[in-house]
Amino acid sequence: EPGEGPVVGDGGEGSSVGMVVDAAGAAGGPGVEPAVDSPMPLAAEASDGVAPGMHLAIGGGSSGVDPPDRSNSSPPVTAVVIGGIEDGRCDVELLDPETHRPTGERSRVAVSDCAIACSACKRETLLFEPPLLRCSGCDRKVRSGSSYYAEPRAGVRICTACFDALRTADERPAMLPDEVELRCGSLERRVWEAKEEVEQDHYVQCDRCQRWYHYICAAFPDPAQLPPEWGLDSQTLCCSACVASADPARAAQLLRQPGSSLLRALQRRSASDLPSCATSDAVEAHVAVEIAAAGVQASGLVVRVVSQRLYHCRAVAGMKVRYGADYPDSFPYRSKALFAFQEVDGADVCVFALYVQEYDAACPRPNTNRTYISYLDSTRWLHTSPPGQRSVVYHAIVNGYLQYAGAAGFSHAHLWVEPPKAGDEYIFYCRRPDPAHGSRPMPTSQLRAWYVRMLERAQATGIVAEFGDIQQELVSGLTSLRDFPLFEGDFFPEHVAELVDESSGGAEPHFSRKQSITLVEDMKAQVAGVKRRFLVARLSGAA
Repeated sequence: EPGEGPVVGDGGEGSSVGMVVDAAGAAGGPGVEPAVDSPMPLAAEASDGVAPGMHLAIGGGSSGVDPPDRSNSSPPVTAVVIGGIEDGRCDVELLDPETHRPTGERSRVAVSDCAIACSACKRETLLFEPPLLRCSGCDRKVRSGSSYYAEPRAGVRICTACFDALRTADERPAMLPDEVELRCGSLERRVWEAKEEVEQDHYVQCDRCQRWYHYICAAFPDPAQLPPEWGLDSQTLCCSACVASADPARAAQLLRQPGSSLLRALQRRSASDLPSCATSDAVEAHVAVEIAAAGVQASGLVVRVVSQRLYHCRAVAGMKVRYGADYPDSFPYRSKALFAFQEVDGADVCVFALYVQEYDAACPRPNTNRTYISYLDSTRWLHTSPPGQRSVVYHAIVNGYLQYAGAAGFSHAHLWVEPPKAGDEYIFYCRRPDPAHGSRPMPTSQLRAWYVRMLERAQATGIVAEFGDIQQELVSGLTSLRDFPLFEGDFFPEHVAELVDESSGGAEPHFSRKQSITLVEDMKAQVAGVKRRFLVARLSGAA
């Protein structure tokens, strides 16, 4: 499968983002500051806050609030408090570093030499992956160590290419919201250092047993992601260990204790609670039919459109200069993010993501009624019966979308089938190495074959009338460069701009027939070199 992350969830058509889950699985971002960071060193006089059953990282107390640098030293030893809490000291039983089970070895330690450890994972810190920085103007990734420009008040960060275009040609970044006013003089030059931006999970304490847990381990929603008036910090938390150790009647009481209803409701929320829409309903229905026909089961699978926004793909400046009123100023499109989740052991796991740009009947030619699958990514966490049938499910999701698109009037679907470069990821940037490929990207030929098999199935079921590479389906009969569709963030807009600039020599273009033919031939040569990176399908359901 292609790929193997931030997850956004809102509702369906026309709704806005409502939930953000970062790569490690916990909510993160600006907002209300949580009370406790990780790790949490203990003061000598704080022994009153230590209770039997709590877990401590011995040797973590002197490191302060910042994550300790243990590159040249052993990690702290994790232990469980067993008693003897007095005069700033306590008795502990050491845990095996591999299994986290008690070893029987006991010790008396100074509380000031310890830091809080999570009573679920038994770790002191839970670090997130280094974050990604994407340009607010073009959505390209800013590599660690590279310069960028920031407008702190507007929350805008743009790459050097967008800044240079703004500075030299007063060209506004394409994806910047219209309400944001941007001037070069207000931008600060900065250097992006991803490792310096690494965050760690916060701690929350069980109100019953006084043990501490990472937000993730306790399934505790980050208050920073919720409205302050909700008052999540004032909710009563009863950890899963307390519930599990109680008899059924007492456990039911713990789950219904006063002041916990909002927290319990948030902890019980699931992907299926996200509003559905016409797109997600159509995809789910197609997936159910397809996998049943293949004799495959994927229980607990939920598909939702989690983000939907209207954008304008601005025309390439050179194309507008060349063709004037005969070429549109921009191409409006609807961006959709379609995610698939599966419930595994009571938790929703995001297993698949698809980003599309829909240029409908109201969009000017040549983008009219075309949909562009710009990003597709998946994980290895999908559970199927029989095992190893992920491709069947993922093909069904994409083909379900293509069936919906055809029925909605879209005539063509464009697919980018080039794998990301080493070190880059399209959507799920935090993943374990692939057993077959390690950290190396999947070869282009293998990924392309995956898409071809998918479209062959779509053709066999009547979703796709025909498909082929971009040269076969789009370029072979091209007579004018203005008839070549260009999409936001696509491979071609930049290259088309270069072709037009070269043809005019930097001066006002001449509209001779010879020059137009030359441009088309140059474009055909450009496409010939990259034709295997793109597939174009003609959809059967289009009116």
